[in-house]
Amino acid sequence: MIIKSILIDDEPKSRSNLRSLLLEYCPGVAVTGEAGSAVEALKLVRQLQPDLLFLDIEMGAASGFDLLKSLTGTQNFEVIFVTAFDQYGIQAIKACAIDYLLKPINILELTGAVDKALERIGRKKENLRIKELVSNLDRGEDEQRIAIPLSDKVEFVNVGKIVRLQAEGNYTHIYLEDGKKYLVSKTLKDYAELLERFNFIRTHQSHLINFKKIASYVKSEGGYIMMDDNSQIPVSRMKKDEIMKKIMG
Repeated sequence: MIIKSILIDDEPKSRSNLRSLLLEYCPGVAVTGEAGSAVEALKLVRQLQPDLLFLDIEMGAASGFDLLKSLTGTQNFEVIFVTAFDQYGIQAIKACAIDYLLKPINILELTGAVDKALERIGRKKENLRIKELVSNLDRGEDEQRIAIPLSDKVEFVNVGKIVRLQAEGNYTHIYLEDGKKYLVSKTLKDYAELLERFNFIRTHQSHLINFKKIASYVKSEGGYIMMDDNSQIPVSRMKKDEIMKKIMG
């Protein structure tokens, strides 16, 4: 399991040092972002939805604790404090941090803290997966639900209400039949694997569609698919024969 982390520290050298240590000694942790202040971190956490924060405490105008207060109620991540000051241990415990590391960072203490984070995050994700699996047991195919992780919550959406998904780098846009649209920090490949058994098909490197929501297949202009929501979806050359065969039954 690879977990996503953000490094939050107002000292670039400290972030660079921690990033190097994680790369060398903690292969289960991917650094997906860095921030030099609590204000910058607030935006980044909401955008990237990380599993883990490596968080400094004293960062000028707003502290690491101030950041956590700003995120109260939306917190779906774990915290490891990394600081040069040793007087904040009790506050760190009250903030439910996984660990409290002092600079300069001790490698054994770092790997120990990361191991605890991996265990806790893994358990949390497995519990979520089991909860959703159990809730799906008595549902029909179109009523099966998937979890959509948003910045402030996890929303459960009926698979049958999804019209299509579109990739944007490491993010995915999810379009529903009622016009709602979500942007999720998971790749289209992740959703393709998840939704394949629900009759979703990959028409293109950037597009995954619900086969039941196809309105028409247009053969001109190289071929494209019109969906029930009037969106026009390209069909790659490699996928054309496969999709035509599926459409023709």
